[in-house]
Amino acid sequence: MAWLAENIPKIPGSGIIYTLTVRDAERVATWLKTQKVEAKAYHSQLDNAEREVLEDQLINNTIKVLVATTALGMGFDKPDLRFVIHYQRPGSVVHYYQQVGRAGRAVEQAYGILLSGNEDNDITNYFIQTAFPPEAHTQQVLYALNQADDGCSIPQLEQQLNLSRAQIDKVLKLLSLESPAPVTKQKSKWYATPINYQPDTQKIEQLTQIRRQEQAQMQAYMASQQCLMSFLARALDDPNPIPCGKCAVCVGHPLLPETYSIERVNQAIQYLRRSDQIIEPRKKWPSQALQGYSFSGNIRANLQAEEGRALSLWGDAGWGELVRQGKYQDNRFDDALVQGAFEMIQRWQPQPFPSWVTCVPSLRHQELVPNFAQRLGQMLGLSFVPVVRKVRQNQPQKTMSNSYQQAHNLDGAFAVDSWQGMSGSVFLVDDMVDSRWTFTVIAALLRRSGSGQVFPLALALNSIEKTG
Repeated sequence: MAWLAENIPKIPGSGIIYTLTVRDAERVATWLKTQKVEAKAYHSQLDNAEREVLEDQLINNTIKVLVATTALGMGFDKPDLRFVIHYQRPGSVVHYYQQVGRAGRAVEQAYGILLSGNEDNDITNYFIQTAFPPEAHTQQVLYALNQADDGCSIPQLEQQLNLSRAQIDKVLKLLSLESPAPVTKQKSKWYATPINYQPDTQKIEQLTQIRRQEQAQMQAYMASQQCLMSFLARALDDPNPIPCGKCAVCVGHPLLPETYSIERVNQAIQYLRRSDQIIEPRKKWPSQALQGYSFSGNIRANLQAEEGRALSLWGDAGWGELVRQGKYQDNRFDDALVQGAFEMIQRWQPQPFPSWVTCVPSLRHQELVPNFAQRLGQMLGLSFVPVVRKVRQNQPQKTMSNSYQQAHNLDGAFAVDSWQGMSGSVFLVDDMVDSRWTFTVIAALLRRSGSGQVFPLALALNSIEKTG
């Protein structure tokens, strides 16, 4: 991030930065804007009209850089594009060549720049591992449909199977493309057909190996000591690759500075440390998931959590790595995280401002979060009152894969005690937030027991990356 902020203004003209995830596209674009670089994010979550406006702005050079996912597809053409930068390593040499080849089609000089970080392997491995549903998922879905008297809707499958909606959708989509197909859809329900389905595990394994070979090829490209264009040409089966004479390997030195100032690095870290993540309140209970608490239908306004905040993304270079260290190594969160949460609250200023602090309890790490919440309360000048009790040991939430399972796993797990200052609004503190169901259930229990508004506060947000 520091390198981008220092070097993009020095490159003439405009260009593209490719990221692997929507979140990174948004985050890098916002960072560059804080550094006076005219940058905008481009991805599949924008509607077509918004995307067309952004494409026109880049074509007309009214912005310096578009920070884009692969949603900026093959149809986009700007002959005078001056640079294409990859913020993370692409999935294959083909993808890289197609994307970087957009630069310099009608100008004398342009740059293709590949950056790489520690997260690249994690992201690409996630894509490879989730490209095809595991055979166990397929068998679970087929078994559920074969046992059903009248088919199953997606929500009904979620109730029966500890699989995410995306996993269920992927299984059903792939099965429906088989010929003959072992499943069929009628209105909102899926039905099993009398087909003895056998997955082509050999084909899936072959495709997975191809993806891993493509990644190994990209890693070899990054370490190449031969002409980079010749490397790409050979990888793409060019029978007569010749040295280009222009790449960093051919000329024998970097084409752009590889260094950046410590001051800019510190600014990037501070940016990450101030990139508070919003925790959106849930609005509806999953059907029949929380019968023990009698929660069903829409979540009533007087039981809803308020919009909350998370200090970091799990494992990021701002606070995230310090959160990981505190949770899994030190068994205590650093005082710097308390200060960081305090400063986040000053930026946030929730209203009505809470008059007390409580936390999500755990039977596994009994002191970790309460200790942090107590220190945060002291810094805020608020009482820490641990009114939420864990009354039933349940499975770890991270092992639950869809909303029904995540919410049902919490049914009857918590109880709330009363105290005399309970009617004031409250910070509800936890270390990690993913599905938001723990915050949602405890907030409703607090409100039902007489508390004021509940503001969730977490140290880290851990959610699945969105691509495209």
